[in-house]
Amino acid sequence: MRILYAVLFYSFTHLVMATPIPSIKIVTAPEVKFMVEKEDVLLVHSLSQIEYEFQHIPGSINIPVIDMDTTDKLPKDKSKKIIFYCMGLMCPYSEKAAKKAAKMGYTNLFWFKGGIPEWYRFNYPMEVNKDLLKIRIKRLSPKKVNKMLKNGEKISFLDVRPLWWKEIPSFIQGSQFIPLVELHKRYKEIKTNHKIIIVDGFMKQSPTAARFLISKGYPVSGVLKGGMIRWVKEGYPVVKPEKTR
Repeated sequence: MRILYAVLFYSFTHLVMATPIPSIKIVTAPEVKFMVEKEDVLLVHSLSQIEYEFQHIPGSINIPVIDMDTTDKLPKDKSKKIIFYCMGLMCPYSEKAAKKAAKMGYTNLFWFKGGIPEWYRFNYPMEVNKDLLKIRIKRLSPKKVNKMLKNGEKISFLDVRPLWWKEIPSFIQGSQFIPLVELHKRYKEIKTNHKIIIVDGFMKQSPTAARFLISKGYPVSGVLKGGMIRWVKEGYPVVKPEKTR
């Protein structure tokens, strides 16, 4: 009964919330599972290498959306079925990857819009890095973080939001910006003489970034609970992108 309800719910959700994309079909978790098990398809995880190593659907490969134009992992056969996924309804990476593939001439494309969250809701198997999963992350409320600042604590904010950050209206003053998709290459740029608090939009990517940095020995105090959406909603100070450059 629970599985049937989930199928009906997500089918309805996809019909209501789906944004039409030429030549790209939106699929649900059961459809993806069937295709992966029964058909010749390529399942592509469109997030960062760090997120892929933390968790991914078995059998999928990692092609970060920023690498779509240069990767050699895409098939030469432009008619091969390809499914793109990421972190669900609020995650834009897989949609952008699918659109790029369409522009590159691929004709048999599928967008698993529900992504990893939907996959989990169906209790389907996942490949998970258990060592990273064991790392506990503190989720610090905006009120707590603001209090830390007022008390004079030395904090470095690391903002790991996506590359299209210019579309984002505001930041916390003094934030260092390294998109999560680049963090595995650029993490050594991060200063280690202050406590690090990691920020993203909705607290979707910050916990994975925190686990990665803690595994590398960085002094991560936690992540901003609720991300920048909650920080702004609760009225804490921000600066505009022009002032951060």
